Amino acid sequence: MSFFDQVGGLLQQYGGGATPATREEAHAHYDQIAAAVPQDVLGSVIGPAVGALGQDQVRERIRNSAAEMNAPQRGQFLQSLLGGLAGSGGIGSILSQLGVNPQVERNPQQASPDDVAAVAAHAQQTRPDVFNRAMEIYAQHPTLVKVLGGLAVAQIAKSLAQKGPTFGR
Repeated sequence: MSFFDQVGGLLQQYGGGATPATREEAHAHYDQIAAAVPQDVLGSVIGPAVGALGQDQVRERIRNSAAEMNAPQRGQFLQSLLGGLAGSGGIGSILSQLGVNPQVERNPQQASPDDVAAVAAHAQQTRPDVFNRAMEIYAQHPTLVKVLGGLAVAQIAKSLAQKGPTFGR
């Protein structure tokens, strides 16, 4: 039985434009999705789905979730972003342009939620591939996805629905 067999009806609702009525409903739906969808499949849609919300929404939602991350999670996420952006030029100058203390390059765990949000929004705009790859960490942490909000959960479900029942098989 594929994950689509398990949660296809729910995904179809979101694919049709439904949105969760409440925050609790979004959380419950995401729990169902996360329980049924393999982590690698889920991880592959989280970045593009969240990125589709737009730069301001990305920044706000990543800031909120980064505030809920522990220091190692925040460091791992930021390190993934910085590692991908390294090919785009000097990380120190990118961080300075974003108003982020360049010291976080050496110690990403010390980054503030605002720092993480600024780097994530920059990556989403300039290197969506880097952003999408870094966002795969969220598949391992359902609580962080829930902090992204109901709109993000709806986008993730919609993305899975659009992939259809053969996705992930």
